[in-house]
Amino acid sequence: MKNHRSLLLLFIFCFLFLLYSGEGIARTLQDVKRSGKLIAGVKTEYPPLGFLDNKGVNKGFDIDIAKALANELFGNEEAVEFVAVTPVNQISFLTSGKIDIIVGLGITEERKRKIDFSIPYFISGQSILVRGESKVTKYQDLAGKQVATIRGSKGDSAIGKLIPTAERINFEHPSQAVQALKEHRVEAFVEDYVSLYNLLQQNRGLRIAGLEPFSPAPRSLGVRKGNNEWLNFVNSTLEKMRKTGEYEKLLDKWFGLEARALWRLFKK
Repeated sequence: MKNHRSLLLLFIFCFLFLLYSGEGIARTLQDVKRSGKLIAGVKTEYPPLGFLDNKGVNKGFDIDIAKALANELFGNEEAVEFVAVTPVNQISFLTSGKIDIIVGLGITEERKRKIDFSIPYFISGQSILVRGESKVTKYQDLAGKQVATIRGSKGDSAIGKLIPTAERINFEHPSQAVQALKEHRVEAFVEDYVSLYNLLQQNRGLRIAGLEPFSPAPRSLGVRKGNNEWLNFVNSTLEKMRKTGEYEKLLDKWFGLEARALWRLFKK
């Protein structure tokens, strides 16, 4: 009897652990539909792509993309739970089942080995944020200098590949990198052009070095490897948004002419 009781307690413990540990079981498209809610991993410090407003509500271009997916799934754009992710943890959150999808993810060969990507829905590139008096005008000028990057980001890998003599100083959040730049702890901060453009509006005394971004970065949605049904749904929804004009409306809402200029830069 004691053995049976012990086995029963062990079973209950394991069940509760799986239920509440946060390491959820990876969900299929049908699982998501049955649940009535999409769980999307999004950034919270990258306006206008993904950020929190003064009330702590998720806003941005990526947020509206996630809402469009929820609307296609459930007929309700609010049927989505946003989970904050960073370049360091986003893929592990996806593969462990904590989230159903990553919204706003640069496509790299390394990431392709771990997850699958949707068709791109935006394209940007890396730029360099410097202090006003800096003589840096292009990424080649960063050789031998201390450069702030976000750990695991496209900017971090781009500088590592293009300027291996630069000393990369990794940060978890853009605000930390900007503070290091202001305090002269680094000579520059390399990150996505759109993110830097918005940081520039909030930080006097800084400027973007050079007008043309480098290392083009298509922005996509990430899904678990081999989940073709889910990937096909995401791609078809993005295509539908383009055809109906919904996508163009979101570009105008969050970027306006800036987004169209970026597209032209990378389509030369």
